[in-house]
Amino acid sequence: MQLRLVGSLTALSLCGVALFAQTSAPNAQERSETTKTVHQLFVEDQEDSSSGPNGGPGFTEEEYKKRVAVRQATVRAMLAAGEVKTGDDFRDAAFLFQHGDSPDDFLFAHILAMEAVYRGTTSARFIAAATLDRYLQFIKQPQVFGTQYVLDRNIPLAKNNSGLPLPFGRTLAPYNESFLSDQVRTDFCVPTLAQQKENVALFNAGKWPRETMHPACH
Repeated sequence: MQLRLVGSLTALSLCGVALFAQTSAPNAQERSETTKTVHQLFVEDQEDSSSGPNGGPGFTEEEYKKRVAVRQATVRAMLAAGEVKTGDDFRDAAFLFQHGDSPDDFLFAHILAMEAVYRGTTSARFIAAATLDRYLQFIKQPQVFGTQYVLDRNIPLAKNNSGLPLPFGRTLAPYNESFLSDQVRTDFCVPTLAQQKENVALFNAGKWPRETMHPACH
């Protein structure tokens, strides 16, 4: 059953790739990016998203979104040209679209991640779960794996942590906790439900939990 699911998602992924060939040619900035490998784009994306003084993007929101859009357009062009080949390539591409800002971005990221798993990159299991959760959140549905610790202004941090850059806590809600078993969570490198609840408590005490991914997958 699991292989059938992966196969179905792979077929959907390949259909999506075929559609990219009909898109317009990339502009000059996008063409300059195509000389980079998918992994180089991934590394650049990770650096962009954590280069600011507080660990966030070192750009304005508008600048950051433009840089993300260029990388995404580059990956789409590479997919259309058949240049995204390995499981690692598809995993890295999934992270690029996980940093998008629309449900379509997150759904596409999920398909890319499942394609990576199908091609043997087991390290893509967590991003496959995370992209599905984020997609569900953006279409106003509860997450099902429990990978998204959402900022909630109604949950203040402990008073002795008032100096932190994020002055409010986190929640997993909305979350359909009973939709999946801990065994399935573990299969996708996601911590157990009990560990997730402990993580929320740590976040809201102003601490960063160590186990946001299942320890067997580190």
